[in-house]
Parts: sequence; C-alpha cells; structure tokens
Amino acid sequence: MQNPMLIDPEMKEIVDSFLLETKEILEKLDVDLMLLEKSPDDVDLLNKIFRSFHTIKGTSGFLGLEKLPEVTHKCEDILNKLRKSEVKLNTSLMDGIILGYDTIKSLLRKIEEEKNEEVEVDNVISTLIDLLANINNDGLSETIQMNEIVENQQSDSDGEEKMLSEAVKETAVKTNTSEIKKTENTIRVDVDRLDALLNIASEIVLGRNRLSQLNSQYSLENEGSQFAKDLGDATKQIDLMTSELQLVVMKLRMIKIGKVFNRFPRVVRDMCKDLNKEVDLIINGEETEVDKNLIEEINDPLVHLIRNSIDHGVEPPAVREAKGKRRKGTVVLSAEHEGNNIAIKVTDDGKGIDPEMIKEKAIAKGFISREKAKELSKQEAYNLIFHPGFSTAEVVTNVSGRGVGMDVVKTNVAKLRGTIAIESELGIGTTMILRLPLTLAIISGMIVKSHQQAFVIPLHSVIEVLRVSTDDIKTVKGKEVINLRDTILPVVSLDQLISHNGNGHNDFKWQYIVEVGIAEKRFGIKVDELVGQQEVVIKSLGEYLGKIEGIAGSSIMGDGTVIIILDINELFNKLRNKIET
Repeated sequence: MQNPMLIDPEMKEIVDSFLLETKEILEKLDVDLMLLEKSPDDVDLLNKIFRSFHTIKGTSGFLGLEKLPEVTHKCEDILNKLRKSEVKLNTSLMDGIILGYDTIKSLLRKIEEEKNEEVEVDNVISTLIDLLANINNDGLSETIQMNEIVENQQSDSDGEEKMLSEAVKETAVKTNTSEIKKTENTIRVDVDRLDALLNIASEIVLGRNRLSQLNSQYSLENEGSQFAKDLGDATKQIDLMTSELQLVVMKLRMIKIGKVFNRFPRVVRDMCKDLNKEVDLIINGEETEVDKNLIEEINDPLVHLIRNSIDHGVEPPAVREAKGKRRKGTVVLSAEHEGNNIAIKVTDDGKGIDPEMIKEKAIAKGFISREKAKELSKQEAYNLIFHPGFSTAEVVTNVSGRGVGMDVVKTNVAKLRGTIAIESELGIGTTMILRLPLTLAIISGMIVKSHQQAFVIPLHSVIEVLRVSTDDIKTVKGKEVINLRDTILPVVSLDQLISHNGNGHNDFKWQYIVEVGIAEKRFGIKVDELVGQQEVVIKSLGEYLGKIEGIAGSSIMGDGTVIIILDINELFNKLRNKIET
C-alpha cells in the first residue's frame, strides 16, 4: 500500500530531497562501516555512524514511514551501546549492523520506485533484537554497575537523543555563517541540463572547425591583406575560447572515481566471508575525476575484476603461509590520468596466471588447436581469458565457474571505447589495466581517406602510422602482412573493413598503414591518404539508420560534410577470422 505522504504532489519536493540526502548518507555509511570494522575503538567514527542512522530515522519518521525508522532505531541502539563501551564490536554485531544497512537500502529503493515500504523486515528486526538481548544478558552477568546501566538504558537513550539534538542546534548556530558561504559555493544541477550544455559546446566545436577551415582558405587566396590578418586573429581567439569552454563543460560533468571505488571494501568483505580468504583492499587515486557517464558504466567491469582477483588470484591463508607470503592477501585498486585517458588498475599479490594452464584449458574447450597454442606468445595466451565461455574454475560456485565474466568485461570496456590489458608474473601476482577515455562526447581522431571517402579512426586506438614500400607487403596463407621490427603485423585495407570487397590495391610505390591496437592485439589498416588529426564530436546516425556494426557514429567537418567514425573493435571482431594470423 502506497504511503499518502509519498504520493502527495505538495510533498514531492520534500520526498525528493529526503531520497537524495538519504542516498548520500548511505554512500558515506558504506565506507564508514568498513572503516569501523578495522578501527572498532574509533569513538569519532562511531559517533559519526550513529548520527547518520539517527538522521535517517528522524527524516523518515517525519514522512510517516514505519519500517524504515524501526530498522534504523534498532541499529541505533546497537551503535549507542558501542559508543558507551558497554560492549566491544565483534563479527556478529558488525554483521547485524550491515544487515540493517542493507535493509535500509532495500526500503529506500522500494520507496523511490513504488512509494511504499513493502519489504519484509520482521526477520531483520528480530535478529537485531536478539543481538541487543545478548548484549544486555552479557552485561547483567558481569557487574552490578553494568546492571544499573542496563536498567537506565531507555532514559539514557532518550537523554542522548535530546543532547544530540541540542548539540546539533548549537553547532548549527555557531557555524551558520560558514555553512551559508559553503552552500552558496555549491549547487545541485539536473544532469539533463549538463547534457544540454555539453551538446551546445559540441556544436560550438563544429562551428570552430568550420571557421578554421574558412580562415585557411581565405588566407591562401588573400595572403597579406588586413582583413585576412584580422580574420586569422579572431579565429585564433575563438579557437582558444572554444577549447577553454569545452574543458570547463567537461569538468562540470566530472565526478571523483571514489564514488565507485568506495563500494568495493564491502564487496571484498562479503567475498572473503564466502571464500574463507583474508584480503586487504588498498585504494589509490580515488580523487581522480572521470565523466559521469563513465562512472555509471565501469562499476560492473570492476566488480568482475575484483571478484576474479580474490577468487582466482589470492590464495587461501594456509597456502599463502606455506609459500612464505603474508597470511592476508592484498588487492590494490588504483586510478590515474594518462593524457586524455584514465587508467584503472586492479593488482593482486596472488599466484599469478600460468600461460600454459590457460592454453590447456583453451584446447580442452576447443577454442584453439594444440598447434596454434604452441605459436601463442605469453601475452596472447593471457588474452584467451577474454574468450566467451572461458573459465579456469574447477568447480562451479556462486562466484565463478560458469564461463561468464572476463568476456563481459571486455565487451563493456569496448563499448566505452576503452582497452583492457593483463600483466602477470607466476607466483607474484596479476595486474588488470583498464584504459578509458575521459569523455564519450568528443574524441581526438585521425582522419584518413580511402577511395576519396574520409573516415575517422579514434586516436586512442592508433599505435603509429607507417609509410612502407608496397614491395614490403607480403602474402601469407592468403593474408597480407608486413615485417615490423621483427614482428609480423597483419594488414587489411580500409576498403575491406568497410565494404568487405576489393583488395585496397593502389598503383603507388608507397603505402600508408595505420597500426591500431585492441587490448594486446595489433593490426595495420591500409589507407590511401592521411589527412591529419582533429577533435571531432560524435553524433549518432539517427533512428533511420540506427546502429551499424563497425561504425561508432558520425561527425560534421569544417566544410559541412558528414564523416564516419569507425569502431575499430567491432570491425576487427567482424573480420577476425579473415585477418588473424
């Protein structure tokens, strides 16, 4: 049954504010609870967590909710006893508080989606009551002094609430001026408005490109004239201001990646309990900022990587001790900027990846032949992990063994125009590296031509550009390759990639080849002409054309022509059997 206050139009603003603020509190609580488990004697942290639950209880009670205040009140009671040192934090109490926290999240989700509290909470409340009863019984059996504390618990709790309320009011009065200043410096803006601003900035980039081209043409025809000079100066100013505007708009959409990283201490804790392992999670670079759209998309791939590190990488405590390692394993989650990209690394100090074992698994599953396996390098063997259906788990569990995981990670990363790489040393550990663009709206691209048609190859996929003699392009088993620094690089013409026909043959003595990379794989694309590098705005192909495989979108050039942006990952997946050696 829906709560009347939640569906009252006049209460909408208050309800929306409650949902937003409670979500923010829960995000902080997720981090604080994991810290509390490591530092159970931290009084300031305990008080902070207590206040968080107290705030949720108070605001939810104001809205006429019943279950949410009841669950938070029971958690609050446990925390109150911890604050007053009546009991020491143990695993049972921690599990109970986390159970309450999870229930609050479920209730909030139900309130947001269906405007009701139709979530079963009786078992949770019973569990929390039993925990409180055990605390009280333990206390009664210790000393008469503790008995008096228990008898006066209710009045103490009421007094605590009054003291807390008065303290909050007093603090609010003292810091009123500074809080007002802080509030004035930050505002909440609807994401749709930021998206609209980004679209406008993108259009200005297109206008800037058009102006630059017109300026170049006019300067060539009227070199030395005063108007050409003035037009050139104005174009430079517009170019500079457009770049600044673009940067500012991008920063508006940036969110600290800690928003995602802070969810993982809980993930690690739960997995360690399921797998009977001991792991320390170390987080670095949580202040690194990334586009909001990416924040929403990278959570699932990171969950897979963290789970893999704990399940497949870190050994059980007894095994680690036998190997002379610390009983507790370590997983390091880090992020840092690399130019226009962000690099996210998941590193464990586990057993590492055995390339020979990977090959044997792939042969057993029929992914490759034994002859082909012998030709694979160490890095190519690692990449077999990304094959759909591949799994190294001996037993199917809730965590792994179904052959679903790393292929999903690779697919999701490819959708974000990113790459994933593996570095591993047997017995030492493994590092998974995700490289993603900072934004999905504007990209740097290399413009090339094939049969007078221009295309954009995203710059993040480009390794280098080569100019080779046509005589250096050899044919092996019907596939074209070149010898690049003692490495065989397969090549395919852009014409073949796009139209699936033709051989891209030209009558020139020299051939341009753009070497591109997907994860650790390298391929060369033969093109007729290199136009140059340019920032381009990605536009969809529209509802009429929809999604076309191998094409990431389109853009508009300075002269008004539409240019196609290639999706290198999709194109190579489509032609993989034809171009792989």
